[in-house]
Amino acid sequence: MSTAIYEAIRREIVEAMKRGDVQSRDYARVVKAELDRKGDGRPLPDAEAVKILKALRVTAEENQNAFELAFLDRYLPKEMSEEEIEAWIRANVDFSQLKSPMAAVGLATRALGPAAPGERVRRVVERLVKG
Repeated sequence: MSTAIYEAIRREIVEAMKRGDVQSRDYARVVKAELDRKGDGRPLPDAEAVKILKALRVTAEENQNAFELAFLDRYLPKEMSEEEIEAWIRANVDFSQLKSPMAAVGLATRALGPAAPGERVRRVVERLVKG
């Protein structure tokens, strides 16, 4: 269970302080506080941290805050396209071994993690099943 995002945010606070970058330091503290709140003071696994960062990103989009958007985008993993997800599923999932074709959704989302949002994986699997 990786906590790389949480640790990167912690390092950002220190590095921003050294640079004298008050805006980055303060926003990193806001993000870390939200991560700490959701994790009961423990470092959150990346999968959970991504959910929180995405929620913060929605708020930043609504507020049209370019600084916060850029900050959050540095820590959010690049999401896979539907074509990339489809290629992974074709290479790694044997539908004949599954009780239900939709079980491939769980397999793919667990294997690919935050880079492959469940809803996107579901659309790809549905498209593959329909042929």
